[in-house]
Amino acid sequence: MPSAQLVLAKTVIPDMQYSRQVIVDVLRKAGYFKAADEAMRELPDPVDLDDAVEFGEQRGCNPEALISSMGGSP
Repeated sequence: MPSAQLVLAKTVIPDMQYSRQVIVDVLRKAGYFKAADEAMRELPDPVDLDDAVEFGEQRGCNPEALISSMGGSP
């Protein structure tokens, strides 16, 4: 059962959503071309950030590489 804080946080701060194309572009920029092709076919549009992260983890995408490809640092 989720904690009261988690429930409150989900109520006050909705899940972040991104267009499927943004996720595909980030994957391609990081060199994950096969995962990008799969994302285009399999992910809904828009996609929740949590779902996009899980999708990448299942395909072995390195979170640091994805962050770096977006101009950030881990």
